[in-house]
Amino acid sequence: MGKKESKKIKSLLVILLVSVCLFVGILLYSYHWETISRINWKDTLFPEPETLEVYYEIAGMSHTMPILTRTAQEGTRVLEVPLISQTTCGYQTGCELVSGAMAMQYYGLDVTPQDLYDAIDKVPSPWGAEGKVSPNECFIGDPNLADGFGCYAKPLVTAMNRLMDERYHAVDISGTSLEDIERHYLQTGYPVILWATIHMSEPTAGSSWTLQDGTQFQWIAGEHCLVLVGMDEECYYFNDPNVENDIIGYPKELVEERYQDLGKQAIIISQ
Repeated sequence: MGKKESKKIKSLLVILLVSVCLFVGILLYSYHWETISRINWKDTLFPEPETLEVYYEIAGMSHTMPILTRTAQEGTRVLEVPLISQTTCGYQTGCELVSGAMAMQYYGLDVTPQDLYDAIDKVPSPWGAEGKVSPNECFIGDPNLADGFGCYAKPLVTAMNRLMDERYHAVDISGTSLEDIERHYLQTGYPVILWATIHMSEPTAGSSWTLQDGTQFQWIAGEHCLVLVGMDEECYYFNDPNVENDIIGYPKELVEERYQDLGKQAIIISQ
């Protein structure tokens, strides 16, 4: 076979390969053209700086959620609460412990999230017979593992007070409106530990189990605990255990909704 014929065959093979690729592409497009046509390629390739889509699976929550966030603008008044992230602690859950430690460190108390886990009433596994307890009684799970749940305000208040000195005590202010929290606590220099959801996403029903008294408990998937440190006309600003290096802001109306979804639970430290 001559060089010219060999070169011609190679060219034909290249053309054939390109043709096959184009045919496969057209075939795939014909099956998925409706989905492809709905994609906003501009927003996908060049998203707005304050809009983010996050995909994650935690505590029974697995879906796409829009997140509207902003960082504190220059001149925004925020309390200088030490920022601790769950990543730094190696915690996959345990945002309540991290938030409690941040609030205590603001008052100069040398307390870590691990100290709070050691002090809190807990069951190390969320499954089996131990699942008969509720997060209103104790911390459920191991914060180093992804299958844990966490706790609500009451057991965290108890654990914090076990580690306080005589100058301070943690106070459960659950049921207080965000308007009153802003006016009576935040504006007077009190950071507030507050329950909402991860990235203020819409909550969903997570696992459920029967308590020792026979009642059914429903866990809220996406439950999250943060420290409220500032506000402006549009947003509340938080030390969020899920966010490293930045104070993060969420729209006030959205925070109000999520705060109510989690039963309006909040804690302050009082002298």
